[in-house]
Amino acid sequence: MFLRTGSLVAALLAVLAAALGVASAGAPSPLSPSITYREPPALGHGPHPDRQIEMLGRKIGQMLLVGFAGTRPDEPGPRRIAAMIGAGEIGGVVLFADNVRSPAQLDALAAALAAAGGATPPFIAVDQEGGSIQRLNRRKGFRPLPSARSMARKTVCDAHDLYAATAAELADHHINLNLGPVVDLDVYPRSPAIGGKARSYDRDPATVLAYADAFIAAHRAAGVLTAAKHFPGHGSAVRDPHHAIVDISDTWQPEELAPFAELVASGRTPMVMIGHLIHPRFSDGDRPASLSRRAITEVLRQDLGFDGLVVTDDLGMDAVARRFAPEEAAVMAIRAGADLLIFANQPAREPPMVERIVAAVAGAVASGRLPVSAVEASYARLRAARAALGARPGPARAAAPCAEADPAGTNAASPGGNRAAAPLKAP
Repeated sequence: MFLRTGSLVAALLAVLAAALGVASAGAPSPLSPSITYREPPALGHGPHPDRQIEMLGRKIGQMLLVGFAGTRPDEPGPRRIAAMIGAGEIGGVVLFADNVRSPAQLDALAAALAAAGGATPPFIAVDQEGGSIQRLNRRKGFRPLPSARSMARKTVCDAHDLYAATAAELADHHINLNLGPVVDLDVYPRSPAIGGKARSYDRDPATVLAYADAFIAAHRAAGVLTAAKHFPGHGSAVRDPHHAIVDISDTWQPEELAPFAELVASGRTPMVMIGHLIHPRFSDGDRPASLSRRAITEVLRQDLGFDGLVVTDDLGMDAVARRFAPEEAAVMAIRAGADLLIFANQPAREPPMVERIVAAVAGAVASGRLPVSAVEASYARLRAARAALGARPGPARAAAPCAEADPAGTNAASPGGNRAAAPLKAP
């Protein structure tokens, strides 16, 4: 049984009382000189300390996307998750294949979760990339979607139309965040997580960008957020972070950063997902980019100028979980600059996990190891994103990628309609 708000505040107060004298998860590593700062405890003048702790706990909770077991609103798992959404204890959910059985079932489940948020809509996310990565598939009664590799054999306009149909289907079923597109370059076609599953459009950055634009624009027109992934580029990896620590130091190519840089520079992507990838240019010591200030704050935020939402890949993957407890990973991810943390795998599906993560982050704030400004900045970005959920700019915006990619209509019948575009250069 999960804690209600009162007991959560009590737990946070206990953490706060002990924080300055007891070591807790997420202590700075000597390998991470960029995060050695300390700040005074967050509590000071203002509301009563109990109220400040409650407010801090809610803001931290809004940074969490969790998975859960169940398919019907009246089952224990979905009822528990809906109550947590209603209490402001989590920011939303990620739906997996085992949460989806049919269109009618999904509609009832997602509608109940959306309604639980009231005036604060939760993120209801899914991986609906196409090909082998689609939680809503033909077998269950949904519209099929080709893989990225197959999509790149179509014209950009045809790809946009397919993505638009999928985005509309997601929106109709109360899903407001699609965790895609994949903008990883197909550097190693047999990569177990990317190339081997046909998740990359191409090795050419301009081609990847053209089809990613179609994906993003189609979803934007339907009021569905998207997340370009997996920064700083997963296409060269020879291992899968679901099952192993992934070091790309010897395989990563500078051009893998080009699609991210272009999407950020143009303001076209509202969200970037950080991969569990180790590389000296992006890692704090031997930490993956998802937990590294060097990747998120220094490269993505400062060097590239990204001011949207930063979401981690699932922190329950073995690439992280084999080395760090969930509480420790959460502190490091927020300290690195992430806004939204995904904990979708076991044991994160157990309700006490959320309480332990919130308590650990609050303890890090109280001890001065995590600046409260990091939580406040993320909370502000999350509020702005939620305010825009469901907004549909209309068909004119939806048609833009076709007009931009093919202004004269010359590529309407040829595969890879944007392959003639000038190649992007890595920053």
